Amino acid sequence: MKFLILGGTGTLGRELTRQLLTNPTVRLICFSRDELKQKQLAEEYKTDALRFRVGDIRDVDALEDAMAGVHTVFHVAALKHIDWLEENPEESVKTNVIGTMNVARAAERRGVRHVVFSSTDKAVDPINVYGMCKGVSEKLLFHRNKIQNETLYSVYRWGNVLGSRGSFIHALAKSLVKERIAYLTHAEMTRFWIRIEDAVKYVLSSYRVAPLHQPMLPKMKAAPVIDLVRVIAEILDLPSYKVKEIGKRPGEKLHEVLMSHHTTETVSSDLCERYTDEELKALLEPLVSHFRMDPDRFPGDPAWGPAR
Repeated sequence: MKFLILGGTGTLGRELTRQLLTNPTVRLICFSRDELKQKQLAEEYKTDALRFRVGDIRDVDALEDAMAGVHTVFHVAALKHIDWLEENPEESVKTNVIGTMNVARAAERRGVRHVVFSSTDKAVDPINVYGMCKGVSEKLLFHRNKIQNETLYSVYRWGNVLGSRGSFIHALAKSLVKERIAYLTHAEMTRFWIRIEDAVKYVLSSYRVAPLHQPMLPKMKAAPVIDLVRVIAEILDLPSYKVKEIGKRPGEKLHEVLMSHHTTETVSSDLCERYTDEELKALLEPLVSHFRMDPDRFPGDPAWGPAR
């Protein structure tokens, strides 16, 4: 079976590649704008089962070319940094909304059977450009399921993915090691957290039976960001450090929700099940323990090899 990963050199894309290629019958195309990371992936896997296409989801012709003969598309390409997108809303719309419309057009023209879309809890009752764009994209894809049935669309909502490139976790560990300071926007802030491996495993085990009118929500526990500070400091053997609150950024919520406050099934990060310190330590240790030796290294960067 032939798969296409849009945004294949990003964190989710790389983990999808790793897990899909454990099946010897899979043929995979990695589509992204970053030819250097594609080259690094090619050197890492060295297999004819993995091919590459340089392109942008803003380009519907490039998408159509890449989708020839493809059965399933995993759409994990996006612009994601909230503060940057608040200052560049047009760019968010071009990639996160129009890009998703292009994916749907190309998939239906090429006869792709299934498109799996990666969304976010920030799409629920959104207050920032990123969340609004993802929310619109969810609506667009569910609408496509209503008006045609040749291509099926599945939507997955995530919280914060542990191990993603440029994440809060890595910035926090780096500042703790280098400055003995944890910079927090707000000490009471809570977030949903999920390991990248678990997120991808959940998608691959369920996308064929995902509902066509509502998002899939993996079971995710939450934790206050201040708890992550305490556990990371323990992992890094830092008995003393300071916490500096810098205030919420534009477009940032105190708590996230997976289901809207306007439904009877609200799932909010300040009210749902919490991680224990022991669970957080097990989740975070593989991601931050190396910062003791090299606080400038990003785990999982292709230049450094797999983070595992």
